[in-house]
Amino acid sequence: MASVFKVYGIAGNAKEWYAQQSLGDVQWEYDEALGYHCGNIYVTPYDDCASFKDTSETDFFGWGVESWIRLAGGKELIFGHYEEDNGNAEFIHIKDNACIREYRAYDFEDASTDEGDEPVFSSWVDVASYVDRNLN
Repeated sequence: MASVFKVYGIAGNAKEWYAQQSLGDVQWEYDEALGYHCGNIYVTPYDDCASFKDTSETDFFGWGVESWIRLAGGKELIFGHYEEDNGNAEFIHIKDNACIREYRAYDFEDASTDEGDEPVFSSWVDVASYVDRNLN
């Protein structure tokens, strides 16, 4: 299982960006093993982006596209979520204040939403592979 999103162009100020984009009060704490976190959300800065991992795997699951666009705040954002036990998968790619890829599949069924072209997914397994290779 995994639930993670990356935001590009905020590497130097990931915690500040998240605090500005969030609707609630954000209090960062430091965990020596995992780094900075706000509740269940752990942040990892990279050279060109920052990764936000939801250890509860429920905080961002099921968000609508408009909520992702609002959170992205004009930045490029890629969200991936999968659950091996029940075949749930979500993939959202926001760029230039628009959703350019949305894929949602639940309960080992065919996709309930499959909008946009790249990357190509045919099942929750493809989303899981993408998340493990590119977002974790």
